[in-house]
Order: sequence, then structure tokens, then C-alpha cells
Amino acid sequence: MTTPTPPTPISVNDLVRDLLDRGYSRATMATLNAVSADTGSGLIQQRLRELEAEAARLDAAGERLDPNNPVLRALTADLDTMLRQSAMRVDDMAETVQALGVDASAPLTRQLALAGFPQEELARLGIIWNQPDVEAVNRLVQYVDSAGWAEEIAEFGPNILSRVEQIAVNGFAQGWGPIRVARELSNVVETMPRYQANNLMRTLQLQSLRSGTAIHQAANADILEYQVRMATLDSRTCLTCVALHGTRLEIGERVLDHHQGRCFSVTQVRGMPRREIESGQDWWDRQPETVRLQMAGAANFNALQAGAVTLNDFVQRYDDRVFGEMVRESSLKGILGDAAEQYYARNRR
Repeated sequence: MTTPTPPTPISVNDLVRDLLDRGYSRATMATLNAVSADTGSGLIQQRLRELEAEAARLDAAGERLDPNNPVLRALTADLDTMLRQSAMRVDDMAETVQALGVDASAPLTRQLALAGFPQEELARLGIIWNQPDVEAVNRLVQYVDSAGWAEEIAEFGPNILSRVEQIAVNGFAQGWGPIRVARELSNVVETMPRYQANNLMRTLQLQSLRSGTAIHQAANADILEYQVRMATLDSRTCLTCVALHGTRLEIGERVLDHHQGRCFSVTQVRGMPRREIESGQDWWDRQPETVRLQMAGAANFNALQAGAVTLNDFVQRYDDRVFGEMVRESSLKGILGDAAEQYYARNRR
């Protein structure tokens, strides 16, 4: 019997960049720019200039910026209106973004399973890839029609306004100068709406991709044996994704990730040479101490070095109201409770 030809190496990052990143940027750039313009020009910028002038007046008088200052109240009132408009922009784009993820799941799932295998080899082994109906897959992935999505859109503006209020109240309570408070408020007003919009849309795209991928895998379960989770292992990867890199999942199981998470999986085709994928722990152990410190942060690094925690301890599972089960990086205090303080304390010595 002839041994199947090993697949040529594939780059998950390159496939993701080609199938996801460019399409997402093209589709959402106008919406994100419009969200930025809602608070980055016109009336809101006028209100921010008024706040800056008021802060200078208060500073000269030796006074603080009261959270109930009428100039600040005028800003938040107009900001509320603009944020409602921004939320509508995101919601209007949601179905397109969801479809982007679902549509990309078909070629990405196939390429991550079969890329690198010569077509003649696939034909010789009788491997046929089943392609589910596109419309059927789209009907099964319906995040944007959920009550959770409606709640996210409804809270888009209030969450940002709450942050604005929090800065004003904390600044007043802690004795910040009015110029500092105004500067902090301006930064939130000008940057947080776009960040929030991108976070929602990007996560929607990626979660739709993962749900679509699970459907395509299930349709080909007769030729697929299992899948292996993969992270983009670099200095920006969170500890949860490092810990889960290289873990084996059942075919048709959705890869769990955090908001804007970029983890995917490669599948093992039955009868084909097995892909050698290093575990996240092994990868972590190979990294220089400077890299591990940068990735983990000082307190987490101290606790890991002391053996008080493991990488797997940072994996926190939770239920998201839109996307269902997800994972995120747990805080050190969430893992160790009060015992975490000693690892933070080392950084203050």
C-alpha cells in the first residue's frame, strides 16, 4: 500500500489574512469611519472645545470640574444622541458582517483540512469534500437576530456614557485637576465609540466564521478524524489562547474564543499523515524570559514562575449573551483570591 504524501506546510495566518482581514476591512471601513465622525467632528467637537475652555477657567480659579457642571452635562446630552446614531450604523452593518464570516467558513475549512495535499492524492484516496448549501448555513447562524444582539446595540451608547460619567466622578473624588479630567474625557469620547463598534463587528464576523466552520466540519465527518486548535502565537497572544493552543477537539465542535479572538483549528483527514502541532505549553517553555514577562505581565509572570498557577488556570469559560459559550483570560485575583496580592506586591518593591 502506498503511503499518502505528507501535506506541504500551510500558514494559518496567511489564509486568515486573505479570507478574513481584507474582506472585513473593505466591508466595515465606511461604517467605522462614520462612527468616528459622529464624535470626531461637528457638534461633539464643539462641546469638547467648550469643555476644554471651562476646564481652563476652573483651573485658573483653583476649582475642580464637578460631574454636574452644565458644560459637561451639555456634552453628555449631545453625545447620547450621536451614540444612538453610531449604534444604528453598527446594527445596519451587522447582517453583512455575519455573512462575511459564514461565507469565509467554506473555503477556510476546506483549505485548513486539505491545503497542501496534491489533488491527485485526494482523488487516489477517494476523498470528496462535501459542500453544504450556503443559504442553509446562513440560516443556521443567526447571531444578529438574537435578543442578546439587540441588547448589545441598545447598550452601545449607555456603556460609553457610563464610562464618561465614571471618569468625571472619579476625577472629582480623587482631586484631579479639571484639565486632566477634560483630557481623559476627550480621549474616551473620541476613541471608545470606534473601538466598541469594531469590537462588536469583528467578534460577530469571527464567531460567525467559527459557527460556519463547525457546520462544514460536521458535513465532512466521514473523512475528518479530529481538529486541533491553533493560536497566532506571538507576543500579543493572551495566556488563555497559549494554554489552549494544540488541544484536540471533536469534529463539529466550535472553537471557543474571546472577543476579537483569532484562534482557529486545523483538521486531521482520516488516513493522511498526522500534522505535528506543538502544544501551547511547549511553545511557552521555549520562549525567552523577556517574552514571557511581556506576554503575561509582571504579577502573572511572578505567579507562574513560583508555580502558584499554570497556564491552564488562566482559561476562564463564560456565557456571552450574544455568542454563547466563550473563553477569556482570568485575572490572577480571580484564580488565587487574596493570595494574588503577594505577586503584585513584588512589583512595588
